[in-house]
Amino acid sequence: MKNSLTLFLPAFALTFFACSTSSESETGTEGNLYQEFHFEVVDSLVVDALEVLVALDYNPENDTYLLKEQREGNVYVVNSKGEILESRDLGGEGPNQAGTFMEGTFTGMDGFVFKELSPTMDFHQYDSDFQKVKVHQGAALGLNALVIDYYRQTFEYLTMEGKPYLFGEEINGYEGGEIKGDKIGAEFYERATTGFLIDLSQDSLQRFTLFADDWKAKKEGAWIGNSLPSISFDHSSQTAFVLPSKGNQLSFYKLGKKGLVFEKSIELLHPDRDDAIPNPDQDGLTYPSLDNVRNLGEYQLVSFNTAVPEDILNGIKAKAGEEYYRDPEFSQAVKTYRKERFILIKEGKQVGVINGTPEEGRINLGLPDGKVLVKAGEGEEERDYNLFYVMKLVRD
Repeated sequence: MKNSLTLFLPAFALTFFACSTSSESETGTEGNLYQEFHFEVVDSLVVDALEVLVALDYNPENDTYLLKEQREGNVYVVNSKGEILESRDLGGEGPNQAGTFMEGTFTGMDGFVFKELSPTMDFHQYDSDFQKVKVHQGAALGLNALVIDYYRQTFEYLTMEGKPYLFGEEINGYEGGEIKGDKIGAEFYERATTGFLIDLSQDSLQRFTLFADDWKAKKEGAWIGNSLPSISFDHSSQTAFVLPSKGNQLSFYKLGKKGLVFEKSIELLHPDRDDAIPNPDQDGLTYPSLDNVRNLGEYQLVSFNTAVPEDILNGIKAKAGEEYYRDPEFSQAVKTYRKERFILIKEGKQVGVINGTPEEGRINLGLPDGKVLVKAGEGEEERDYNLFYVMKLVRD
């Protein structure tokens, strides 16, 4: 595959691109689709560390958080008061280290798993004392793309019938040289196996596509771009939530040892994106892509950023040339037009929207009791420590 480089700049991530039976999608909601909610601070924790930290996971069994230094390999286990219980430097090539990694999770009370940034995206398993137990080969088949997003996890640890598994999404989980949407069109949605399930006890790997049969573009055989889905998982119901980035559908699956079993899809509606028409050739900034789905226990929270008007972006490109993204006018356009919005789901139905982000910072984690953990912004008062807010959803 001959690689090309594309730069996409949302507010919180850098993306580098090298090149069952289904049912009819349903609205799945009653009442006011656009009922507004907002976030309200109910608690906070401060971690006494000079490094900039992000939260990777929360363990409800002992009310602890797994944190990581944003750009290095130091990891921390802290309690709900922000007190550091454990810390280790796992970044590097030593026998007990995990190379370069951005993601990690608790494995219950038994230990941890961290996902290495490498051509195979291997998983490093540790016991509760941070001693490496095993390295499991990841689901990547080469580097078609590399996403660096400090506020998103692409895999989950779970157990089924007492056996440990990893379930997740891997954007490099298919042969990019053969499966190219600009060559094979909508067939891409049948062949791009970006979902995976790893049986850790046997080191067996299953791959599957994450595009539901009733997803509009797949059903109609229309190529609208890679639209690779993000996922989330509810441990209590063993339900997976799958969200293609284009279109307006969220799909629900049950997860079992043989993979995903489709249940239904629902239509997602928001006034700031209802008129958006996906186009495979458009700049990503000019389309309000659905970028993440978080599980909050009884709620699911879908996020997207509003679009920059195409004529404005084209004008900046024409004036500034290939390095338009360095132009102050570009930065101002992104600041003016790119606003994070949310769609709220409960019991398989859309129940409302949130028309703004928490003023205090970025959503870091969804919590099983319906709250979110928010990393505070880097204001003057937060420069010497790490502040996280716990927020709940409140109906306006």
